[in-house]
Amino acid sequence: MRKRLSDLHILWILIGLYIVIFGLITALRHYNFLTQAWDLGIFTQSFWNASHGRGLINTIEQIPNHLGVHFSPFLFLLVPGYALFQSPYYLLFIQTLALALGALPLFLLTKKILIGEVSATKWALAIVTAYLLYPPLHALQLYDFHEIAFFVPLFLFALYFLETKKWIYAGIFLFLAATTKEDAVLTVLFAGLYLIAKNLSFRKELLFPDRRKCLSIAVIIIIVSVTYFFLATKIFMPAAGGGLLRIDRYAHLGETVSEIAKNSALHPLLVLKTVFTLPKMAYVFWLLFPLLFLPLLSWRSLILVLPGLAENVLTNYSSQFSSLYHYDALVIPGLFISAVYGVKILLKWIPDKKRDIVWAVGIVIFIGFVVRSPLSPTIFSFASLGNSPKKEAYRNLVRMVPEGVSVAAHTNLVPHLAQRKEIQFAGFENERSDIVLLDTTDMFGFESAEAIAHYIESYDRTDEYTSYVFDDRYIVLLSKKLRLSGLPAKTDQNDSQKTLNNY
Repeated sequence: MRKRLSDLHILWILIGLYIVIFGLITALRHYNFLTQAWDLGIFTQSFWNASHGRGLINTIEQIPNHLGVHFSPFLFLLVPGYALFQSPYYLLFIQTLALALGALPLFLLTKKILIGEVSATKWALAIVTAYLLYPPLHALQLYDFHEIAFFVPLFLFALYFLETKKWIYAGIFLFLAATTKEDAVLTVLFAGLYLIAKNLSFRKELLFPDRRKCLSIAVIIIIVSVTYFFLATKIFMPAAGGGLLRIDRYAHLGETVSEIAKNSALHPLLVLKTVFTLPKMAYVFWLLFPLLFLPLLSWRSLILVLPGLAENVLTNYSSQFSSLYHYDALVIPGLFISAVYGVKILLKWIPDKKRDIVWAVGIVIFIGFVVRSPLSPTIFSFASLGNSPKKEAYRNLVRMVPEGVSVAAHTNLVPHLAQRKEIQFAGFENERSDIVLLDTTDMFGFESAEAIAHYIESYDRTDEYTSYVFDDRYIVLLSKKLRLSGLPAKTDQNDSQKTLNNY
């Protein structure tokens, strides 16, 4: 008799498939120069410096110390692994592993919330499948590397331990989640408000046995979160040379946090005008659609979504409400626990339609993946992972750069050259680099072809660089310092091609 797979076996198979598929795709994206200076280049250099004892320092962001741009002390926990495997691929893999493992607490959380339901295990696997196929999660996964990605599994673990009343473990994971980024602690703060909302419910089945203890823990979470946010933004980030630099994305509401809060309170129409636009309504729709709008049935758990959602809909910076990047990380855990509670409520409303609900969720999960996932066959360009003359030229450019020299390069080249003290995005240098690598057909970072030409001329006018041109598009600007170190100084196109292939 054939032995059936247990629910845990199926769970680990799903997690394993995610790791293999997305691990391979993200690695191929990087290998084929689809990653960028922002943000894989930034983190690669920051980790490289940290592994050499210099802290999270880079020469790409406007503040040399990354902690001044985003306060993410959690990243130091990943530095020992990077020291052993010094490669951007380590960062991409550890992010893939973390997001995949977010399915584990979500599975356990679903079984806990739906305890008593005959179909609890099936629903747990359905929710996990929805998570692993969730388009915003795929956008977070595929768009380079970001510290906030680790918030998702850490906060899901914290929610599970809150649900099971294992307060010490919950505190540990809440703290770790807060350290992923300075704004992550606001969602942690709202976890305290969520506990209060649950504890003050008059519905008997939602009450915690020990109200006083739960309220005390909730108050502690809120107080610690407020204190942490103040220390991070008012002391630690300024000490690192930065602060809340991204507050400029809310300039239409004010220039400081207090001014934004004041204007929002005094001018509610301005807030409504900012939030209720067609692009933002479409953004919210596509957050909810792959979950069959189930989160809307559970207002208490939706409290967890408010900080991240407010960040994205109160700004006019379109990337934050596009679901194409990493900006949905703060809302993903709250949406999924809300969906689970939504399932619980729906099963009570229509107990005779349980099978139909499962089918409906399955169909919507599939539609959401096909229509919105960046990995969907209808969206993702698998041809982009193939080889091409351009990619071969880029590999030759990367191979020719010696270790220890400063480099300025186009955005897609930067992550491959970032394991050095000085790497800059061409066109945004603070000072001239030893080697400049350009693809004159790539306008990224430049307004026009004329702007690139002007940029190249600015180097040529110094008479300190030799230009190498090949294929009428790739240019290498080599400083005399390197020429004097023994590198040849050729300007003929054919010789330039030979030079490029030799280094």
